[in-house]
Amino acid sequence: MRNAQAGRGAPNCAVRYVDAHDGVFAMNKHSHLAVPDCLRGVAAISVLLFHLNHWLGIPWLASNAGIAVDFFFGLSGYVLCVAYRGRFERGMSGALFARIRLIRLLPMIVIGTLLSASYLATRSVLLHDIDIHPGWLAAATLLGMSCIPTFGAPHTIGGPQVFPLNGPEYTLFLELVVNLFWMVTRRFDGLAFAFIVTLAGYSLTAVFGMGGDTPGTFLTGFPRVFGAYYLGVLLYYGDGKFGVLSWKIWKSLFLPASIATLVMMAWPAQVPFLAQWLWAAAVMPLLILGGSSITLTGPALTVALVLGELSYPVYALHYPTFVWLNGIYQQSMHRKDPVLEAALFLPIILLTSYLIMRFVDTPVRSWLVSRFGRPTVKAVLDTTAADTTV
Repeated sequence: MRNAQAGRGAPNCAVRYVDAHDGVFAMNKHSHLAVPDCLRGVAAISVLLFHLNHWLGIPWLASNAGIAVDFFFGLSGYVLCVAYRGRFERGMSGALFARIRLIRLLPMIVIGTLLSASYLATRSVLLHDIDIHPGWLAAATLLGMSCIPTFGAPHTIGGPQVFPLNGPEYTLFLELVVNLFWMVTRRFDGLAFAFIVTLAGYSLTAVFGMGGDTPGTFLTGFPRVFGAYYLGVLLYYGDGKFGVLSWKIWKSLFLPASIATLVMMAWPAQVPFLAQWLWAAAVMPLLILGGSSITLTGPALTVALVLGELSYPVYALHYPTFVWLNGIYQQSMHRKDPVLEAALFLPIILLTSYLIMRFVDTPVRSWLVSRFGRPTVKAVLDTTAADTTV
């Protein structure tokens, strides 16, 4: 089964590379991952709207878009299997996989942490309107750049969030944890193992809830990420054993699943936890399977690729960019205009995320590959779909 799966996954996986002339990312036009990639971008923007809801006090704006996090985890499990399961079978080491993941994720994490830290330092020095302990700010900065949780941080720097300088970073920490677990257990990974982990994750989530961003909910984040991630792994192995992706039913279910997702995300009041749990267990996999059954060409493919490329920078940078924009607006206008601010900040955050990705993150990652990676690191980065993470 594994040999067949490895052979099936490699030629169909999304191909990404950094063009030597202009640094633009591209994808194989025959990829079956373009639609999920597009959904990943839409999900990142929905999370941005969800946080604008909370940060600006706009209760009707994407009230339930936090469920997009489960989609990120599930899609990550599926895509990383497509990209690396066959390579593991052919002898790729765990150390190489870890190096690739860190090169992919850490630069944006460092950039986001430094942006937030510089904002707080600027406010403290120039405006003297917040009392920040330099030791706490330094500790949170160093830990945040290393993607290590900070417990007990004061409210003035973002506590009680376990990543006070960039609250959404907790999901990236959970992503790295489950990536490490998947790497360590790869030798006995398979359909049965993925099913057991998925069942355990969703069962524990049903009992203890979905969380992970504060000390009080920190441990509940682990069942959530393991359940959703291994559901993606389960879809991969299910396709290898039963040819699940070839079933025509997924295309017909994709549109209803997408509409149900948009309705839930946009619902003006918070939906019950059970509805969120059922969505993550039953609807989210339909988006992955249905999206992977659809082939895009022409302008639609271009739009999908752009949205996919924007997803990670938007997710990693939307909070640090927001605090700067909101601080400048409040200091200039001396009032709060929630809807106007949301309308202004949304395109600015998207543009800023793109520019940082284009002119900072991409060159830094290229340098890291040339400086610290073996030639095999660049080869794998240039020929896999390993960038599907938020």
